[in-house]
Amino acid sequence: MTRSFDDLIHAVIDGEATDAERAEVSRQVAADPAQARAFARLALMHDAIDRELGAAAEGRASARRVHWAAGARRFAAAAAVVLVAGTVAFLATRGQPALAAGAEAARLAARACDSHRTYVIHAEPQGSREGARAAERRPRALAPAQRVPDRPRPPRAKPSIDEALLHVGAPGSYVLVRTGADGTETVSGSDGRSAWSFAGDGPVRVSRDPSRFRGALPGEQHGLAFVDPVDGLKELLRSYDVAFDDSKADAAAGLRTIAATRRADASRGPKVVRITYDPADATIVRMQLDRLPQANGGPRSVTLELVEQSPLEPAFFTHEAHHGAGRTVIKED
Repeated sequence: MTRSFDDLIHAVIDGEATDAERAEVSRQVAADPAQARAFARLALMHDAIDRELGAAAEGRASARRVHWAAGARRFAAAAAVVLVAGTVAFLATRGQPALAAGAEAARLAARACDSHRTYVIHAEPQGSREGARAAERRPRALAPAQRVPDRPRPPRAKPSIDEALLHVGAPGSYVLVRTGADGTETVSGSDGRSAWSFAGDGPVRVSRDPSRFRGALPGEQHGLAFVDPVDGLKELLRSYDVAFDDSKADAAAGLRTIAATRRADASRGPKVVRITYDPADATIVRMQLDRLPQANGGPRSVTLELVEQSPLEPAFFTHEAHHGAGRTVIKED
């Protein structure tokens, strides 16, 4: 028997809905702003009650950690649909083009995580002008008779994000593989419940906080990491104007592009975010973070290109899948 819409939204919030039922809720809230607002209020109220009960039982600080770890799976589907609702309600007053583009962005967030997607990251360095200025500031080599005594070697440079591989799975699950100039691999990730990181043959650091080692992810510093598209959608809607930006190449390939331009009152983040996706199944095939803030150095632009999709294997996102047996494990909390 077909469930009523009220039954469906309760099933989604309780984590009991099927993929088809979750898709049906997403479709209905995208089509009706009133239902979207009602669903958003109910879901957020449900989540708030759950957090308060947890806080009363274990203390607010520990409850936040426990709620995140124990409730990640339960609320993953609900969070996506809540954002669909929030997107539609937020954009309903901003005109049909923005509403259509925003609804598509929300559809990407609501996509069922049923595959393992691998992206290669390309980082565009600062422009040639900045490079020339840096070269001018670089000290000239001294003549042999003037050389100063050898100094201790500087610490090993951080591994580059350029040509790194980002593997994405279920909500909050990722593996980031970066390679340093000396060939040493630094691998970090999360299975959605805990986070981990190690470099070369060194020890594995593990934390119960799933976001502990996410600092190297493109866009993480600006709330736009998109490990789970839900992560970045809130910031995108809060600080950017969203519109379609399709090219002839996109159309020829059967793809669409959403361009989000940072608003004048937003204080951080890339100037433009472009998300190219397959409208047939809402798979993101390319994401570009363009004109990133340069105050702390780093690349001017970062592009993530989808290079492979395969069946989802949750074990891949645990640290044990990326090193041999007997590796020292350090638990940070």
